[in-house]
Amino acid sequence: MVLKHLFLTTTVLAAVAGGHAQAQQSAVSNQRVAQDQQDGQGTQIYVSSAGVRQVQQALTQKGYSTGTVDGRWNPQTASAARSFQQAQNMEPTGSLTIPLVYGLGLEQDIILGNAGGRNGQGGGQAGDQGTKQVDNQRIVVERADSRGTPLHVSPAGVRQIQQALNQQGWNTGQVDGRWGPATVQAARSYQQSQGLEPTGRLEVGLIAALGLTDPIFSAGHGTGPQAAGAARPQPSQASGPGGDRQVDNQRIALERADSAGEPLWMNSDGVRQIQQVLNLRGYAAGHLDGNWNNDTTIAATHFQQAQGLEPTGTLTTNLLASVGMPNWQRGEFLAGMTANANALGNPNPQTTGSTSQAGGAGTPTRANSAGQGSGQTQDASGTR
Repeated sequence: MVLKHLFLTTTVLAAVAGGHAQAQQSAVSNQRVAQDQQDGQGTQIYVSSAGVRQVQQALTQKGYSTGTVDGRWNPQTASAARSFQQAQNMEPTGSLTIPLVYGLGLEQDIILGNAGGRNGQGGGQAGDQGTKQVDNQRIVVERADSRGTPLHVSPAGVRQIQQALNQQGWNTGQVDGRWGPATVQAARSYQQSQGLEPTGRLEVGLIAALGLTDPIFSAGHGTGPQAAGAARPQPSQASGPGGDRQVDNQRIALERADSAGEPLWMNSDGVRQIQQVLNLRGYAAGHLDGNWNNDTTIAATHFQQAQGLEPTGTLTTNLLASVGMPNWQRGEFLAGMTANANALGNPNPQTTGSTSQAGGAGTPTRANSAGQGSGQTQDASGTR
């Protein structure tokens, strides 16, 4: 009887201790989740070197020589892009902007992520020098050491965002096409008011929340005479009340000449969802913390290799398409999935994973800063 009582007492104490330990573990886990969400930095969105080669080929075919079609945004490519932009009445940024992509008719390949598709298609057409064997060797080298090129929003697009923020009461200061400190603060305040992660960056989610997806991502943006003047500041904004139109035009001309635009970002919520997809498919992206860290870079590289994409390790537009985010430019992530930051990553950092489809990669839905794409929560194992 005494032994039975002692056994029951021990069992109860063990259960209490276990419950306490579980509660402590849960508290630590929740703290980590909150910290992850607070510290998540997101990442820039890149165009793969295959996409850059397509831009270089298109520019060369139109008479704007980029030199070697090597997938790098080198000075000669920047000069060719600037000349083409000037001829098309775009802002001559010399950078890889969204209007440049549309002006070259490459939006399907680059914005929607078809450039450099499965088995490297789209990258092997750069054989303008030497034999195919030499060309293939060169492309292998390019693919191995290139991160791709950041995709930019043009200064005209930035001015549209600044005007929209100003109209809603968030002061960006001068509408000058530059993502300066005042614009950062206005964007951060607006993001916070909308339940978005308050990063202050020019993110896809910010564009969507302001209702500017179509103006920014459209065939007409930044091309042609009418689009060239899009989102120009009013004289009163440029040089004070009653400002001089000539002074205004001179300032805008200067802005258009010396601004590269602003790199486009995906916030940490989107990154967490990508990390979750990579983990679900067997690639070790680590904790779903919203940071494009070393684990995520390695996992993305392995995934890209398995998918026949260039293994840049960066968040390229064709990677977004491959993980099931074809409408990323609308701030739409994955349906039926939320990047639950409490879910552990794949413990094997060396895994090369598999190419099976992850559950939930279907009809995309807009996600908020808490990672809630459809109101249903899944962990990394896919259990609700």
